Amino acid sequence: MLVNFLLVSLIVGVVTAGLKIRFDRFFTILLLLFVFGLNIRNSIDVFLWVIMLGALTIIFQNRKKIAQLPKAMKKKLFVIIPIFTLIASWLGTLLFENVGDATLIITLGVLAILYGLRLMFVHFKKHEMEFKEGHPVITKACGLLGPWLSGFFIGFVGTSLKPLKVPFAIKIGKMNIKQVYLGNVIVAFFASLFTIGWHYIFNKNQTLTNWYQEAVLGIILWVGIHFVYEVTDKFFPQKWQKVFQILIGIILLLVSVKIFLLVK
Repeated sequence: MLVNFLLVSLIVGVVTAGLKIRFDRFFTILLLLFVFGLNIRNSIDVFLWVIMLGALTIIFQNRKKIAQLPKAMKKKLFVIIPIFTLIASWLGTLLFENVGDATLIITLGVLAILYGLRLMFVHFKKHEMEFKEGHPVITKACGLLGPWLSGFFIGFVGTSLKPLKVPFAIKIGKMNIKQVYLGNVIVAFFASLFTIGWHYIFNKNQTLTNWYQEAVLGIILWVGIHFVYEVTDKFFPQKWQKVFQILIGIILLLVSVKIFLLVK
């Protein structure tokens, strides 16, 4: 168990440091499957703690900036988004509980392919990082549909679709990347928090002991991943990021083959 913990913490911490990913660490689910040997449902449930704590950390680190936001924006972030994600994560949980393991595995395999292709071919240019005002229609659509999509998919398979949503918002919507990122962080926090509750409530085979074990493993993994991330982040200069992204994208495509082999 200790070796598994160290291996997952090291791999996910280093990979996400290179990719500058701080909360939606999709790779964790895959390593829970292949390194810890957990089943697909337990892997997703453990990962929910990792994504929730990662998002909570970013919210805490940005608490002063959040406090300075306009009242209308704070209402959207901390009233509207929680309501949307509460319902969306419930709907995703209903699907999670009513499909077979094969459906969950195939969905993760497809997402691994999409995330891998995104890392290989979609990269932000300098001017795209400086957009101020996004396309009004797309900005509104993302604000309304984003929490529903992320909430549903976190409830269903544990991932918020951030690797796909953010490029769409920036490349197509020309939205401000800092606002997009903050919105996704808050959505992921509430959606994963609610999903942890929904999964416990609706899983007829879940016991308090099993839930506690998943929580402890998820919390410990997050601590290990976060520590490795903070230590190794400084060793990844910006000029390496594109090459590293392409490399990890290729690896994700290869890993997707192994994911599909889990289908029985």
